Amino acid sequence: MKRTAIPLCSILIFCVQFLFFGQIKAQVLESLKTKELIVLYPSQMEGAAREIASMFPLVKQQVENFFGWSLINRPTVLVARRARIGIRDVKEDLVVGYAVPKRHLIVIYYSKTKANPKNLMVTLKHELCHLIVHEYVAGVSIPRWFDEGVSQVLSGVAGEVLVGREPNVSVLSRQVGGYISFRFLRETFPSERRRLLLAYAQSREFIRYLIDEFGKDAILRILNGMKSGIPAEEAIRQATGLTLQELEVKWRRRLEKGDTWLARLSYYLYEILFGIGALLCAYTFVRQIRVRRESRRQDEAEEE
Repeated sequence: MKRTAIPLCSILIFCVQFLFFGQIKAQVLESLKTKELIVLYPSQMEGAAREIASMFPLVKQQVENFFGWSLINRPTVLVARRARIGIRDVKEDLVVGYAVPKRHLIVIYYSKTKANPKNLMVTLKHELCHLIVHEYVAGVSIPRWFDEGVSQVLSGVAGEVLVGREPNVSVLSRQVGGYISFRFLRETFPSERRRLLLAYAQSREFIRYLIDEFGKDAILRILNGMKSGIPAEEAIRQATGLTLQELEVKWRRRLEKGDTWLARLSYYLYEILFGIGALLCAYTFVRQIRVRRESRRQDEAEEE
């Protein structure tokens, strides 16, 4: 690994153009280079840069094996401490990183990945999925839901957002008043928090549905179809024999069939257990007070 200092003047245009930060403080970024990637980072975050560089070969291999494609360009990973306002359409408190495929760039907010040791690796894998897909599918528009869904299924994380438990699509849909049609998720995702989480959850579950029904090869056929210049919805029809609208209807029916009262109860199991625990604590507290009062009365009666 080779590490060099890069003056701000040499990367100022780079940062303004690609990171969408409103204002950039004068500083010196360090560069850690390997044969497979470049990591840019503040001088005090060298450990994070080396951690990313060390795990990248395995992540790259896993992504390439899934798609059957080799990464063409050496990506740049920019390590930052925290998210800034205005990053795409993702809420600041949720964002953990994002990719800019046209620039072969991945931005990772390192502090957001430290709650779980696996977060950094899966975030890097998710964003690398975006880069490799856009390297090979350049002639047609990739639906946002498809891009995010495939990346989520492969990496195991909810895209650019990082949440505790995996959001349940049925629960989220009831909270916002219904599912979002995929035709409204082609270009962008909603900005409202719950609808944003629903968009990610729908994308993930729909790709899982396609894999369950038609196999992983169906996803690869769709990707290769788009790679050859076939529009996304036509590539989906050719790979599955059904239109996107027909698939969406079948997928929703399966979700509704599995969304029984027992399943709904399990969705709120933690909340139910917490509520029961709170009631038991309140009951125990009141009972102790009554026992003490009764004990005092008995003592007073004996004294008389």
